[in-house]
Amino acid sequence: MLIYDLEKRGPRPLYEYLYLCIRDDILDGVLAAGEKLPSKRMMAKDHGIALITVENAYAQLIIEGYVTAEEKRGYFVAPGMGMFRRKGPREQDEDLNDTHDDARQGSWKGTEQGRKTWLADFSSSKLKRDAFPFATWTKLMRRVLDDREEAFLEKPESRGVPELRSAIAVYLRKAKGLDVSPDRIFVGPGTEYLHHLILQLVGASRIVAVEDPGYKKVGQIYESHGLKCLHVPVDENGLIVERLWNSNAKLVHLSPSHHFPTGCVMPIGRRRALLDWARAQGAYLLEDDYDGEFRFDGKPVPTLASLDDETVIYLNTFTKTLAPSIRIAYMVLPEKLKNRYEEKLSFYSGSVSSFEQYTLAAFIGEGYYERHVNRMRNYYRQQRAKILQIFEESSLSKVASMEEHAAGLHFIMKVQTAMEDEAWMKAMEEKGIRLLPVASYSYGGQAKYRHQFLMYYTDLEEKNLRGAFEIMGNSIF
Repeated sequence: MLIYDLEKRGPRPLYEYLYLCIRDDILDGVLAAGEKLPSKRMMAKDHGIALITVENAYAQLIIEGYVTAEEKRGYFVAPGMGMFRRKGPREQDEDLNDTHDDARQGSWKGTEQGRKTWLADFSSSKLKRDAFPFATWTKLMRRVLDDREEAFLEKPESRGVPELRSAIAVYLRKAKGLDVSPDRIFVGPGTEYLHHLILQLVGASRIVAVEDPGYKKVGQIYESHGLKCLHVPVDENGLIVERLWNSNAKLVHLSPSHHFPTGCVMPIGRRRALLDWARAQGAYLLEDDYDGEFRFDGKPVPTLASLDDETVIYLNTFTKTLAPSIRIAYMVLPEKLKNRYEEKLSFYSGSVSSFEQYTLAAFIGEGYYERHVNRMRNYYRQQRAKILQIFEESSLSKVASMEEHAAGLHFIMKVQTAMEDEAWMKAMEEKGIRLLPVASYSYGGQAKYRHQFLMYYTDLEEKNLRGAFEIMGNSIF
């Protein structure tokens, strides 16, 4: 029997507090690896809470890899959890103690003014026009112009204006469980610029490890610096850590909370093994949390950086949540690298307009950003459900399946066909449907990802989808 005092949850939702209590019992060794947890009904009865509360707590534990579910047997602490004892007593765990408030053919027209208008473009992550809070942003811009006249005459700080770094620090603490001081946060004009800084800070090794499949532009950036990229295969749990041993890599780029493009979530056991490797090798892990705000079931998966702030560099951007034209990204550096930046790279001039930084700082600090993310999360959740329903009702569902992990802004479609991917994609383009093969993101596993396609849904017109799915379903042989 597991009994927790749920009255101590403060402002936290019940399911989140229950999840934290069980998680910490696992990390403290109170619950041993392989130990069976009470059934959902028993847990709900013992605590006098709704069954759905327990279901949500257990679901989050499963997503993060602390617990496994076995059909007709129940829920068990995941194997290997005894290896992952926390450094300090529970009283030091801020997660629990923190009560801080904080028409069938659609409308494809071929070409229009030299640009193709697609019936359905599944390759585009473009946002809808009404997704951006224009009115609020404009209001804040005007206010910044009035209040910050002197600041526009000053040279911006190399690491970003203090107001923005402080606002980001507060947001990370509330939304990501990542407690960092503003002086460890560095702002830049996009993640590509920050990658250049990171490479200068990490130095030494000529080998960088990247995920395969993965975001290819990252590898291109590293290779442009004369570095060799080690393409490490990914399985259903993320990057395979064993492939890193004896690699001499000193930097690993990965997206553990929602791998791109497969969408898998790295469980806690794999995360701990990865951290063990990094500590043993004196290496750094670059955590790219590119769309971590868009998890639709349960709470966001805790960041890798929240487990170890000495070996993990946390990287994020506002392009997915706000707009691609807002070229503001940020990274959180371990203390050692922060000091190295101050010693060797502080001569860099500020790279982002102070005007945009002050506007974004106000947008975050006054709660607009959090409300905007919540609104977009709800919108994308509804959009995602509609698309899956239309897919299930279409002929395409008889020859294809959609794989999704209740997170992110794309699906993976797996097609049953004897046609070559290139031939099918070309045939679909002629009918106004644009697709993106998963294999194009892989270096050594193209065969493994045959007949799999990346399906973005952020800017799809519902009225065109039924026609597009029918065309696709009738074109597969």
